Amino acid sequence: MLLSSLINNPSETTVIVTGAASFVTGTLGTLTLAHHKKALAWVKKVRCKDEDIAELAGPAAACEALYAEQCRLARTPCYEADFTEITRLANTINGRIEHTEAIRAELERVVECAQTYVGTALPEPPATARIPCADVRTLMIQAMRQESARVVLERAINSVNQKITTLRRV
Repeated sequence: MLLSSLINNPSETTVIVTGAASFVTGTLGTLTLAHHKKALAWVKKVRCKDEDIAELAGPAAACEALYAEQCRLARTPCYEADFTEITRLANTINGRIEHTEAIRAELERVVECAQTYVGTALPEPPATARIPCADVRTLMIQAMRQESARVVLERAINSVNQKITTLRRV
């Protein structure tokens, strides 16, 4: 009966077909808009993640270099001249702290530990080949403190590397 009334009255048919077409078009437009909003949100999220990863690349490289350098000095009594590379890398990391909000505290800890480690430099040996026995004991204690400071620095660097790895995965 509905079909026969539609066929008999073409103006109603036109209105119904136009309304149905408008409804389908509106529904498709709404679904397309919702999809584009989700896609745009995803793109923004990926872009922010890429920027964060790029932000972490510099400190990560400096920390890796600092780790390699402190490994080179492991279990070796070091004098002030031996710490030039450690000092340079610590200054590099210190300069990047302001630009890396996500790992600022960890980087500050690494710089602090590096400065403590550099502060344990042994005094230059005397020109004579002989060192008094009392001085040997003092030097041994200072060397042990130096190694302890190096281990603390190593742990701080590992902490930063772990946090960077975690942030890159998120």
